[in-house]
Amino acid sequence: MKTEFNYIPFDLQQNKYENGDNESFYPNTLDKNCFSRHILINRYIVTKKPKYLFWALEHDPNVLMDPFFVETITYWVNQKLNNPRNNLLDSQLNNVGEALKNSRNNNNFFHYDSGYVHSYCGEEPLITFEVHPPRRCYRIIDNFNLILNFIDKEIKDNSDLGLAVNKKFQIDISDIEIKDHNLIAAKIISSMHNRIKKVENDKLILTPEIAYAIYEESKIFVENLQYIVDTFRIVDYWDPDKKR
Repeated sequence: MKTEFNYIPFDLQQNKYENGDNESFYPNTLDKNCFSRHILINRYIVTKKPKYLFWALEHDPNVLMDPFFVETITYWVNQKLNNPRNNLLDSQLNNVGEALKNSRNNNNFFHYDSGYVHSYCGEEPLITFEVHPPRRCYRIIDNFNLILNFIDKEIKDNSDLGLAVNKKFQIDISDIEIKDHNLIAAKIISSMHNRIKKVENDKLILTPEIAYAIYEESKIFVENLQYIVDTFRIVDYWDPDKKR
């Protein structure tokens, strides 16, 4: 699928932090095979880039209690005590305070059952994906895969795919190459999302291209998190609307 369109990757949507991509601040005691229940903390573990720590803190101050966050800050403080003149460590510790100042206003995020999120935190409103809890990010992936599985089954059954899609979803795909299953799935997903009544009365439109790009990026961000999602598949401990 071609991706020649105006899509802003997740990292470019976020605030900038000094030395945010510098992997040398990563504690040597943290194992890359570990995982956190916070998507952005987990992304930090995978990439070793501290910017994900700060973005996690912006989105949810509760990450201050995450063991990997605590271990990282403790490591930085100890390194600073051993080397008081290390200004780079000062910048990282200062970034923690800046991230708290940059706390995101949850009222600027509108979450939909499709898994997509309408965000009003930047200069321009945009559609993105959920970074906490992991299950909500997986919703995009699961929904997209369900459509792909439907398409594959119809193809294997030698069905008229255009007719099958129109019958099941009331969507016309006559303008799409039948062999481009990703684009067909993206059009179905985006059309279904655009039909949802928007609580913010917004005019944001999810295009098939952006729907697919977000799906692809979501898969990167949930690396190592399948266990967490499977564990809480029935009872979502992060969903305030569900009882524990």
